[in-house]
Amino acid sequence: MLTLFIVGTIAILFLGVGVVAKTIHRLKIKNFKSIDSLEINGLAPFSVFAGPNGSGKSNFFDALSFVSTFIVSGIELALRAHGGYDNIRSAKLLPDSPHTFSLEISCALSNLLLKKSVAVVDYSLSIHDLDSTPTIEESLSIDGNEWLARKGKEIITMKLLGRENTPFNIASGNHSALPFFLIPSLTTLLSNIRLYRIDPLGAAAPSLSDQDPSLLDRKGRNLARVLNRMERNEDLRETILDLMQMIVPGIEGIQTAKQEIDSSTAILFKEAGTARRFPAHMVSDGTVYALSLLVAVLDAKEDDGIILIEEPERGLHPKAIQALIDLIRDKATPNRPIWLTTHSESVVRRLRLEELVLVDKQDGRTVMKSCDSGNITLDSLAPLGLDEAWLSNLLNGGVPW
Repeated sequence: MLTLFIVGTIAILFLGVGVVAKTIHRLKIKNFKSIDSLEINGLAPFSVFAGPNGSGKSNFFDALSFVSTFIVSGIELALRAHGGYDNIRSAKLLPDSPHTFSLEISCALSNLLLKKSVAVVDYSLSIHDLDSTPTIEESLSIDGNEWLARKGKEIITMKLLGRENTPFNIASGNHSALPFFLIPSLTTLLSNIRLYRIDPLGAAAPSLSDQDPSLLDRKGRNLARVLNRMERNEDLRETILDLMQMIVPGIEGIQTAKQEIDSSTAILFKEAGTARRFPAHMVSDGTVYALSLLVAVLDAKEDDGIILIEEPERGLHPKAIQALIDLIRDKATPNRPIWLTTHSESVVRRLRLEELVLVDKQDGRTVMKSCDSGNITLDSLAPLGLDEAWLSNLLNGGVPW
C-alpha cells in the first residue's frame, strides 16, 4: 500500500510537475495486525485519520513503515524492526491461511520518460510465507502496460525506456526489485517514510554528543541536536520562533546550548516576564511536543517522502491545535504528503471535508473511508461543524470513542 502511494508522490516530486489534490486513487493493504483487508480511495497530500483508540490508526501507519523498511533494507530487517512476524500478523488470519502481506496502490504521477505529463501507475507487492521463508512478488504497470513483474529472485519482465530487458535473477530474493527499476523517484520516496511518535520526556532531555543531528528520530530524542543544526540558519531560526509564539503564546526565545559537564546539547526557553532561560524539562509536555513537530515538518526536504505523525494534539490548547494544523496543511504537498492520526475533535474541527478519513473497527477489523467519498457536503451538514457531525456519527464512520 505504501509502495504505490509513494510511487506517485515521489515521482511527481522528482520530475517537478504539479498534480491534482488527490494523487492516490486507491490504496489496499491486507494482513497486518488489525488490518484484514483495508481499501481506501482518494487520499489528499494532507490527510487526517480520525477514530477512537484501538481502531487501527497506528497499525495503518505501521504498515506503511513496514513497507518502507522492506524497500530500503529487505524483509528480514523489516520484520525485526516491527517485532517479528507474530507481532504483525493479522489478528483475523486463520491458522491454515496463507501467511501473506500485500499492498496495492494506484496513483497518478508525472512520467517524462514516456513524454506524458501524467500517467496512471499501479503497483502491487505480496510477501508470501512470512512465517517461514518469505517469497516476494511485485508488479508495476504504467497506463495499463506492464513494466515490472517479479516473483522470488526472478525478474520476469522489466522495461527500460519502453524496451523489455532480458529476464534475470536479482542477487537476493529478500529485497525489493524497485531499487533496480527505472523510476528512482519511487524508491526514493519509499525509503524516506518518516513515522513520528514523539516522546516529550525524551525530546526535552539534552541530546548526547554522539546523537545524529541530520534527522529527527521517530521519538524526538535527538531534538536538541537537530534544533542546534537548524538554528544556524537565521531565517529558519526566526521561523521556528514565530511559529512557536503562535502556537504557545508567551514564548520569547528558544535556543540550544552546549553543556560543559558532558558536552551534551540542551534546549533553553525564555518566557515573557522572566529574566533567565530555563531547560526544556521545565516547560510543558505540549510545548516540547509542538516544537518537535515543527522541527519534523520544517526540516523536511521536498523529496523526503511521506511524513506520518501520531496525535499532533497532545498536550495542546484547542487554539494552539488549530494553528498547528494550519501550518502542517500548508507544508504538505503532493511531493511530500503529511498524514496525521487523531481522536481529537479540535483537530477535526479545523479540517476540510476532503482531508478527513474516518477509521473504525468492526468485528475486530480496521475499516476506513474518506469523508468526501459519499454525498456528504459541509452545506448538507449545516449548521453543524465537521467535528460535531463526526461526534454525532452523522458521517457514518463509527462512534469516535
